[in-house]
Amino acid sequence: MCPTCHYPQSTCLCAWVSPISSPLNIIILQHPKEAKHAKNTVKLLTLGIKNITVLQGEEPQDWLELAQKVTSHPQNYSLFFPHEQSTSIESISKLEQKTRLFPNNHHVIFIDASWRKALRIWHLNPWLQHCASWHFDNPPDNQYHIRSTTVKSSLSTLEAVAYVLEYIHHTDCTGLHTLLATMQQKCFLHKANKNS
Repeated sequence: MCPTCHYPQSTCLCAWVSPISSPLNIIILQHPKEAKHAKNTVKLLTLGIKNITVLQGEEPQDWLELAQKVTSHPQNYSLFFPHEQSTSIESISKLEQKTRLFPNNHHVIFIDASWRKALRIWHLNPWLQHCASWHFDNPPDNQYHIRSTTVKSSLSTLEAVAYVLEYIHHTDCTGLHTLLATMQQKCFLHKANKNS
């Protein structure tokens, strides 16, 4: 294992790591099973973004400190998770997004799990409903091909974070997309070499 990027030496990504400072504070609620998946994209996010927090769990007791902060100051937090009460970020003007809804250092929460487990986390943690909730109406095409999903217009967690940063703050996320593409390329190549 590479001691720096923590990928196997055969798929080491150090040469492509160039961390960015996000204008938003990224918080990832990661299901424990997702954390164990070797090809999860949150691992790439921790290499590509300096100010990111990853918290593992599923139930309220796993996130007591964050839940208390969100409940006390819900205006400082936003959740990106599609549900019946969430709002499309594309429906809000860019100026309002950047100045009022998502100012610098605003906290944005993403759930990293399968759709079924993400929905379970949403239902088990009513404190999340204190946040303003957002979804995407016109997301870019999913480039995460190494794992499949049956959910239409879904994005990997890395792609969702990058889309928010690019769409709202015009942040250059080229480094994140490069990490995703390179990781997949190396994994496909490694698999091909093993099968040859």
